[in-house]
Amino acid sequence: MKPGVMMLNNQAERHRARIESVVKEHTYEHQRDAASRTFSKFEDGAKAVVIAAEMQSGKSGVALALACLQRLALSDADICDRKQLKDTLYLVTMADLALLDQAQQDLGVCPNIVISNFNHFRFTLSQQFKQQAPKLIIIDECHYGSGSEAIRYSLVFDYLEQENQTCKIAFISATPFSALYAAGADSILRHQFNTRLVFHKTSHEYRGIREMHKNLQIVKLDNEQRDFCEDSLLRRRFIRQLQEHQGAGWSLIRVPSGSAQRAKNILLAHGISEDQIYVIGQKLTGLDDHELCSINEFKIAYDNARLFDDKVVAITVAGFRAGINFGQTMKEELINSWDSTIANIAAVVQANIGRACGYHSNTYAKHYTNLDAIKAYSDLLDYLEQSDDTNDFAGLHQLFEDICSRYQINGFDRGISVAPQLEASVSKKRDDSQTYLTASFLCVPAKLHESQPDFLQYTQDADLLAAIDLIRQEYLNDNGPFIKKNRALRGDHQNWIKAQWVNGVSYDNHTQSGPKARTLSFIEALNNGEPVEFNLVVNPGGGETTEDKRVMATIFSVYNLSAQMDSYKRGMTDDDVFEMCDALQVERDDTLIVLFKRGEYSESLTQEKEQSQEIIYSRIRDKSVFNNQ
Repeated sequence: MKPGVMMLNNQAERHRARIESVVKEHTYEHQRDAASRTFSKFEDGAKAVVIAAEMQSGKSGVALALACLQRLALSDADICDRKQLKDTLYLVTMADLALLDQAQQDLGVCPNIVISNFNHFRFTLSQQFKQQAPKLIIIDECHYGSGSEAIRYSLVFDYLEQENQTCKIAFISATPFSALYAAGADSILRHQFNTRLVFHKTSHEYRGIREMHKNLQIVKLDNEQRDFCEDSLLRRRFIRQLQEHQGAGWSLIRVPSGSAQRAKNILLAHGISEDQIYVIGQKLTGLDDHELCSINEFKIAYDNARLFDDKVVAITVAGFRAGINFGQTMKEELINSWDSTIANIAAVVQANIGRACGYHSNTYAKHYTNLDAIKAYSDLLDYLEQSDDTNDFAGLHQLFEDICSRYQINGFDRGISVAPQLEASVSKKRDDSQTYLTASFLCVPAKLHESQPDFLQYTQDADLLAAIDLIRQEYLNDNGPFIKKNRALRGDHQNWIKAQWVNGVSYDNHTQSGPKARTLSFIEALNNGEPVEFNLVVNPGGGETTEDKRVMATIFSVYNLSAQMDSYKRGMTDDDVFEMCDALQVERDDTLIVLFKRGEYSESLTQEKEQSQEIIYSRIRDKSVFNNQ
């Protein structure tokens, strides 16, 4: 073996050994199993995988193992290349900085993973992925912000569909209802994503909602008894359990906005001392700031109370949402919880009772909550666990309908609500089924510095000549050419052209989805006499369809400027454009136009794609961002 090869092998072994030690030391077998099954689905052709993992079951460990598998999949040469180190982006959906810090602590041991959130998605791409685009994106608690108004998801989807088509994406949540529902329809998840499902199967030490329900730890709160501030048999029972508990322990009460002070007064009236009651939140009605505390302050207060075998009560308005972990000791010593919410399933199970889930042995704590939401969630978990390998998303749709008829719920998460009655609606499906082949291609220098260049030497095709003229006009308007961002061919007279203006950011992202790689790949296929689907060349979006386009134009130019102000390279250089000119055997120019001409209509391919609209009768109202076109 040559010395250089031996050195490379040794370096690769060291890198792999480090990652394998991270996996062994920081994850459990059930987490590694979920990650392995997820990665296998990626290798089998899935672009998106929805990972359903119950509350407090170890989602961070699954993500860590998945990122490690991504690195271990690299070749020896790639794993030894420092420029290819950062290849996985972990996005926190919630803006809470404490959760971002927690993710940094949990995942920071994996060298190839970058931690960020939706707010800084584009900035993180430009700053942390200068050498290469991410190969894997992991979205934590994907149910959060699932409503259609949550535009940040669109940024990620647009990036995956338009800029980085080889990147894989994993959605992780205990309640990924909108993502799962969309995967069973013609949605942005379904469109070219080949979405699959993985259910995280925990170890037998895990105590989740299903285990609590079987152990009779859940107490049903009817509408008449839900309000903690109103006297009821269940409220008296709740307070008595707290008072009769021997030794250290704590209780958790969630009340509607404006009721925190009333709840505190009720506890005081029942003999609970003021130094045992903590109200968690900010700027609550009837309470001064000094009467409020944070979650961390409450944890410290509980640790101090334990020293004296004392009990404390936490009152919260907003609830303890996904991502908050009270730790092993507090879960073991929880006495009871009360949740007055009547919100969707995700809001109920992710709140108080969700924070009580985990790997512990507390079998006595009682949870007063919305039992219908608990039963519905249990049914969903049972189905997901059984359907892990079938990817039966259509069956999941039917389950959603069955749950609506069996239980009194007002929604699944923020993206999927439930109406009181059945309503008819027309299925809205993205229709780009009319399929065409690519007839030909043409590569020409734009010659922007010549007043009347002759393009007849390159082609006699009227459409291609007209496209060249319109593209040149876009650069030469207002005495150009000049550097500009957000170029576009606007107006009915030129919308028959789909134009891609390649700049320094988009030119070469080191994947097969970038304009450079795509252009060269299409041309190679056409030169080899292979059929190339024009729909794939156009890749329509924003309401466009392929049948509206006669020409696809990709323009590589030093005059195209990225709108990303913080990017390290916003424009192409002369060398970049010359590289493409040389690759396509075109005389060198600072602007290169590559044109693809639409060819004949393919009836066979169209028939394969065609999906007829249908009338749907359902109580489910899907307004999630996952289903936006």
